[in-house]
Amino acid sequence: MTFRETSRRGFLKIAGAAAGLAAAGPLLRSASGASPSAAVPSPRPQGAEKRALGTTGFRVSTVSFGAMITRDPEVIRFAVERGVDYVDTADCYMGGENERIVGRALAGLRDKVVLASKVHIAPVDQMIRSAENSLRSLKVDVIDILQLHGISTEGEVTDGRAREALQKLIDQGKVRVAGVTTHSGQETVLRAVQKHGFYKTVLVAYNFRSDTGVTATVKSALGLSEGLSNTIRSVGESGVGIIGMKTQAGGYPSPPGGASPHQAALAWVLANPGVATTIPSMTSYAQVEDNLGARGKRFAFADRVALGRYALEIGDRHCGLCGACAGQCPQGVDVPSVLRSLTYLEGYREAGLARDAYRSLPEGKNAAACGDCSLCLVACRLRLPVMRLAREAHGRLSG
Repeated sequence: MTFRETSRRGFLKIAGAAAGLAAAGPLLRSASGASPSAAVPSPRPQGAEKRALGTTGFRVSTVSFGAMITRDPEVIRFAVERGVDYVDTADCYMGGENERIVGRALAGLRDKVVLASKVHIAPVDQMIRSAENSLRSLKVDVIDILQLHGISTEGEVTDGRAREALQKLIDQGKVRVAGVTTHSGQETVLRAVQKHGFYKTVLVAYNFRSDTGVTATVKSALGLSEGLSNTIRSVGESGVGIIGMKTQAGGYPSPPGGASPHQAALAWVLANPGVATTIPSMTSYAQVEDNLGARGKRFAFADRVALGRYALEIGDRHCGLCGACAGQCPQGVDVPSVLRSLTYLEGYREAGLARDAYRSLPEGKNAAACGDCSLCLVACRLRLPVMRLAREAHGRLSG
């Protein structure tokens, strides 16, 4: 039986899992016994619901703008005019062009948004030059939040070069707040930021599939992991500003009819009081309107059903980005990065981004070796057919 031939019973199980995650994930009781669900603001469907971004001093709308694949600056302006007040970009998006697009979009609107960009760990002078180049591309005097990009370990959180460079930029008035972004080792990074205190925000991949699967359940039961939802909640409550990305689990085309699964996915993420805001990618006016419908929205039964239907559409393809499979391949294949590249192709429908992400993998880390394997030894908590997907990624993205 193929995945898409899943029975009605299978659909109900998936819908039930989404419901259980909503009830037992983000809204789990705190250590004191008090339910943090009371911290979620009351519904205001027509308003720009805002939350404090940790201790940064910023208050931002719960649905913000991830500009990574946005090519039309008018779409960004359209969102800002409708209350979006946080925009995220990076020097590496579109080879630097994305920052220039954001700069054009925010002309005359700069004081209406919190502007976030990114920098990679490098020698101090190189990081400073990168930030100064971002300032020029964005045509601004200061970046509100400059994030250390794509980290996965406590060692990177405490990296001395990064701290020195970012502190110099803050002292010079070119950056207001330092943050980090993470796609893997996320619980480790969240706890490290909380522990060491220099960084004020964490951009984390988080969606309704983040805590699902047998492996996640077993780890939680054995006390080997708090689960990403619980970690986000407790770290957010401690004063770290948590920003959710990859919130729509890839943004794949959704089945017709019923509630919007993309609104439902955002509502699920925002049900966690540890999350301050989200940055879904948006490339059209229709996507902006759809996503903004999640502001002030409570996760309800119709949303559970929508996510159940959506899960059936993406369940055998979408990588949950938990990073648990990292290092499992005996051939050295970077499985999380390979599958993320495939998501960029099929979910984001961004062939150029997918090829760039895949071809940036060092020799031996891409999926070339997967063609020689008769049995894949990589265990996926979502039980994805890793070998088939890795081979497909290599076939479609390596040429």
